[in-house]
Amino acid sequence: FDDDTKTAFGQYRAHEMLEGPPHIIHAGVIAAILDETMITVNKYLETIGLTSELTVRYLQPAFVGENLYIRGWYVKKSKRVIENRAEIENEMGKIVARAKGKYIEYDEIPQPD
Repeated sequence: FDDDTKTAFGQYRAHEMLEGPPHIIHAGVIAAILDETMITVNKYLETIGLTSELTVRYLQPAFVGENLYIRGWYVKKSKRVIENRAEIENEMGKIVARAKGKYIEYDEIPQPD
């Protein structure tokens, strides 16, 4: 995590169990990676933010077994809504997916009744 830019970085390589179409990582897995990356940004900023909105734009396939590089960053906060962005890049430096996320800030993690 880079404190100056409020950016989280990661690397991921998907196993074939996570494929959708042959050799391609399932879109739901891509969405989960992007969401978790943006949640990681919230954790480093010491906030509890639960996902309220996630918009993913898939630009090209991400393949099983290739190294993926993930970056997520803080954008802004309005009242109790935190906005973050994230993207995944493949081994060739091409962006495979981008996401915008909104997270509702809580003082503590809600518990079931």
